[in-house]
Amino acid sequence: MYAFRNLSLRNKRRTESPHCGLRGVLASAVLAACCAPGVFAQTHQQCNLATAGEQALERMLLPSRGLSFEGTVLYEREGSRQFLTVTRPEALGMGQLRRMNAQANPRAELWPAPIRSRARVCDVAAAYVPSVEAGRVVAGRATERLTLRPRDTLRLAHIIDLDRSSGLPLAMVTVGPDGQMLERYEYAAIDYHDLTDVATESVVTVENGYERGRSVIPGYFVMSEDPDRGIFVVSDGLATASVFVEPLPAGAPAGEGAVIEGATLTYTRGVPSSTGGLLISVLGEVPVVTARLLADAVRASRGGS
Repeated sequence: MYAFRNLSLRNKRRTESPHCGLRGVLASAVLAACCAPGVFAQTHQQCNLATAGEQALERMLLPSRGLSFEGTVLYEREGSRQFLTVTRPEALGMGQLRRMNAQANPRAELWPAPIRSRARVCDVAAAYVPSVEAGRVVAGRATERLTLRPRDTLRLAHIIDLDRSSGLPLAMVTVGPDGQMLERYEYAAIDYHDLTDVATESVVTVENGYERGRSVIPGYFVMSEDPDRGIFVVSDGLATASVFVEPLPAGAPAGEGAVIEGATLTYTRGVPSSTGGLLISVLGEVPVVTARLLADAVRASRGGS
């Protein structure tokens, strides 16, 4: 059985997780609470979004209840580019996209509805420093530029051009730790459809969609977990990473490796142990240092199998 290290900064001692009794074929892993210092502590309560940058962030993350749209998007990373058609036919409903230069007659893929949650806005404002300035014209529409600079080295920076009218992100560039562009997207054209009769029930459902759990490392919270299968998802409200824990295959060497494609990191680490070792994988839009910290938290539980 496996678990995640309890990284309490408050008492600086390890404690056994109450979930250590869970057993599964792969992992009974637990993300332990981390009492993060300073700015992250404020996200447990509603925050005060006072600056122009914080208010622009709020407009982006709390989308209009009465708006649907369709458009064409250019998506680029590492020299490759894709053209996408995107549609959100119902306000706050599931959207669809089609990859227009991937294959003939591309199938439609679903993309999730936006989550209306002020708690999410507070989490992002605690992890990034938002600032806003005049933007450029994107898809024939005036924008304001929102820059999200990370407060630490555990996340990436983002430069976002927001539609002045709707707050929709019309273009975004994700920037790496060295200032290099990792990936970008930009609308070439967009058409809005005003929906003023959105059902209250659908709005309530979406607003309840952001359910963050305990803190893992500064600014990152558990969003979902399947302890029996050793699968965990963590997020800071903007960036997301999935952590997978499984037994180290026989004969596999210990050590680490990383592959970066655009803003997406795939990190693996083989960890030897008395019970045969662990294979830890982290997949997400995070720097290598963040993936290492998440992997550092994994351990074999005492008395586990």
